[in-house]
Amino acid sequence: MTPTASPRDPAELAVLVPYQLGYHPGPSLVLTALHGRRVGMVQRLDLLPDAAACEQVAAHCVAVLAHSGAQGLAVTAFEEDEGGSRPLRTAVTSAALVAGLHVTPHLVVREGRTWPGGRELPQPHEVPAVAPFVLAGVSPWPSRQALVDGVVPPTDEVRADRVAAAAEGLDLAHVDEDELVDVWARVLDPRRTAEPVAVLTDAELALLAISLLDIPWRDGLLAMLAPGFFDLDALPPHIATLVIDAAGDCPWVDLWEEGDEWPRPQEWPEEVLLVRERLVEVGRLLPPPLTAAVHVAVAQLAWWAGDGTIAGICLERALEVDPDHRLADLMSRLLVTGAHPWSDAVAGPHDGRGSIPRAS
Repeated sequence: MTPTASPRDPAELAVLVPYQLGYHPGPSLVLTALHGRRVGMVQRLDLLPDAAACEQVAAHCVAVLAHSGAQGLAVTAFEEDEGGSRPLRTAVTSAALVAGLHVTPHLVVREGRTWPGGRELPQPHEVPAVAPFVLAGVSPWPSRQALVDGVVPPTDEVRADRVAAAAEGLDLAHVDEDELVDVWARVLDPRRTAEPVAVLTDAELALLAISLLDIPWRDGLLAMLAPGFFDLDALPPHIATLVIDAAGDCPWVDLWEEGDEWPRPQEWPEEVLLVRERLVEVGRLLPPPLTAAVHVAVAQLAWWAGDGTIAGICLERALEVDPDHRLADLMSRLLVTGAHPWSDAVAGPHDGRGSIPRAS
């Protein structure tokens, strides 16, 4: 979950950026949508020296921010070499003015100081806007690569080889449905006292992987994990019943069944994070060719919780595993537009019908 924050000045925003991104940005330009005093969507851009490339990137990113309803734009540059961010800052400012967005004075951060002025950056404990992130347990990773390694950890090759052998010839049509529901319910247990995912047998892990290759089962499970994406009514009724049982320990599932509005992940930050971490562990134990759908599931749960950075990392990995994965591609396209999964652009009224089509 991404807490809301209202930094008091550009220097505080620069301190806040790593908490919003989830990692220290390195040499880059960070664009922050402004909604009055409240900050919104954050975009990190690699620094580019070529003016034409800068204009192309700036036009796209500013269009996304404008579409998100931003009233203004804050530009924070993180440099190693003086002036390295200037071409991209110039292009972003021009694109923002064309889009009718107010642009605050640029702040450049270099060697722990802010420019113009050369003042030292405040410490995180001196910035009140950081406090909600600390309370939520957010601690920035030292780099994006470190975050990637945490979200998509290296495969346990020994275990993955055994799971691959167990998956050979496994046909979901001949699997006991009660067994399938039981295994998924154990994985989706949101309690800290839940049994470790690693205690699952090779056969049970193989069953998880093969089940996600079945489109109705996958879509139904994702619909339960992150309400608002898929049309449960379009699934076979018995599949809908099974996935409700499989995800029934997740507290937001009961609320969705009984309520009139989409449940919001901010109500269960710990449970959502624990379920996501357990899915990441499942992916670590599977052979890479069977992990694309798991990465998509983690991405969807992260996106539902407002963590676009992690969602993007997982979708990138899913498409590396399977470049033709249509759902990963579709979600990637939605993510870059800045759409929220519970917005009108993605989720319809609470009648069990989201607007994302089923995709293989």
